[in-house]
Amino acid sequence: MRTKITILLIKKITFYSVLLVSIIAFFAFNNRITNSDFVLIEGGTFKMGSKSTYKVADVDEQKEHSVTLNTFEISKFEVTVWEWKQFIKANKMKMPAKPTWGWQDNYPINGVTWNEAIAYCNWLSIKEKLQPCYTKKGPNFICNFKANGYRLPTEAEWEFTAKGGSLTKMFKFSGSDKLDEVAWHKANSDGQPHTIGTKLPNELGVYDMSGNVWEWCWDWYNKDFYKQEKGDNPKGPEMGERRTVRGGSWDSQPSYIRPANRISTIPSKTHEFYGFRVARIVTK
Repeated sequence: MRTKITILLIKKITFYSVLLVSIIAFFAFNNRITNSDFVLIEGGTFKMGSKSTYKVADVDEQKEHSVTLNTFEISKFEVTVWEWKQFIKANKMKMPAKPTWGWQDNYPINGVTWNEAIAYCNWLSIKEKLQPCYTKKGPNFICNFKANGYRLPTEAEWEFTAKGGSLTKMFKFSGSDKLDEVAWHKANSDGQPHTIGTKLPNELGVYDMSGNVWEWCWDWYNKDFYKQEKGDNPKGPEMGERRTVRGGSWDSQPSYIRPANRISTIPSKTHEFYGFRVARIVTK
């Protein structure tokens, strides 16, 4: 009798030990997956903007100037429809207007405002028990760049990444001189975005920084700000009316998909080709 009890006890101990190991492995796997969605961008100095002799460049890309950035992380992919669905479900919100191609879970989310994008960043930070970056002071938003949560990349961080960071090969687009290799754009998209990561990545292993959807950045837009910008981790003008958007989309011509190209939109407005990706500081 005592032997049977001992055997049963050993079986129970073995079962719960295996269960505990499985639970630990599950969370470790999930953490590994989460971390693999980000690319470490080693800090450095690069030439932001475009040369005055570059005829395709717009006036607000000039003058070309040196910018130095600290190391940061940026998401390998644009935020997807599936990820956005988790956000709106948790916050009892509605999806944006449904696009003609319908909601495809692995497509980048589109039709979101800058305000909604930073709300997503704060929600994701809280969900993962990180310090949110954004707070509101009156009608304005403030970003705590020392917080370890998620945020939109600055224009400088975005452009540095799109140009390949310290691994840059000085491509015309993000990752290639051949647009079709790295981007969904007006001539090849059939009038819609596509599954993230189906084109080649750039030198850093980041996908879709040219084309697919335009990406919101943190900075206020000012076409003349480049002329007086300080080159040490710049975060854009103190105030403004429009926020910057980068990278081009499935509806863009090649000139708009170059890494230095800039456009802007009122933060409460959106278009069916606007999405975003997230960034964060590197914590020691």
